[in-house]
Amino acid sequence: MKPQTPPRQGRLFFLGKVLVSGLLLALLFWRVDRAAFLRSVQALPLPVYLGCVGLYTLGYLISTVRWQRLLAAEGICLPLWHLTLVYFQAGFFNLFLPTLIGGDIVRGYSIYRITRGHDASIASILVDRLSGFAALVAISLVALAVAHRRLQDSQVTYMILTVAAAFAVGMTLLLNDRVKSRATGVLRLMGPARFQAKVQGLMDAFQRYRRHHRALGQALILSVLLQALIIVTYYLIAASLHLGVPLAYFFLYVPLITVVAMLPVSVAGLGVREGGVVYFFAKVGVEPAIALSMSLVWFSLSLAVSGLGGLTFLLDTRAAKRLGD
Repeated sequence: MKPQTPPRQGRLFFLGKVLVSGLLLALLFWRVDRAAFLRSVQALPLPVYLGCVGLYTLGYLISTVRWQRLLAAEGICLPLWHLTLVYFQAGFFNLFLPTLIGGDIVRGYSIYRITRGHDASIASILVDRLSGFAALVAISLVALAVAHRRLQDSQVTYMILTVAAAFAVGMTLLLNDRVKSRATGVLRLMGPARFQAKVQGLMDAFQRYRRHHRALGQALILSVLLQALIIVTYYLIAASLHLGVPLAYFFLYVPLITVVAMLPVSVAGLGVREGGVVYFFAKVGVEPAIALSMSLVWFSLSLAVSGLGGLTFLLDTRAAKRLGD
């Protein structure tokens, strides 16, 4: 029997994720009150939904400015409109590639090509993603400290502390000089010299960001603003659905839901995220059908905004074909 080619394995991997998302959604719809789900979705005011689309789009712009600041710290100065197009296109492909960071693959390829292989092009995306995760952890820890007395939920407390501890350990390993030297030693045993040089350049560029204090500070501030915007958008959807859940719980639950949705088992976190929303908001008395509708309305925002990225990608592709002709 012939061995499977990588493209075939990739297709099977993607189909497996589609299957997982489909099964999880089917299970959720089977267990919830479907009539209540439809009523809640139909009751969502259109102006509120359009406002949430605007906030989601604003989140993309904040993310792009953050990325631009990190690139500029390494001497890569690109127009904001150009980076915005790349970010929107990456958001579109994020719907199909693994987990919430799949679009970073597209973003990395685009910026690597634009900068003609600049070492910091890929490193900037890694730092960009880490700053976002750091803001997520910081927000959840602050929310836990503020709401700890009335929370009285040891599971949520342990989850937040576990995520924070795992992030701290991961950052310690990434920034540890001894770990870097050992990784460099392993690198010498891997692949052709050109590949080794590229990976070594990426590692060096990532380490250089430790000296860009101003850019890192700006990225962290923008990341906190972005994560807070995401949480508030969830809250506005919930308020329009008359959930009656205090805002403090969204600052506790949404970061954990985001982390859960990053698990590489579904398409764009679909199904996993919805299960997380149903699980966490059941702790404060939200009916599963209403929680499911809130999560799917949130996902529809990503579909609506990311669709703009698909449109720009299509236009770019057609323009490239015309130039080729």
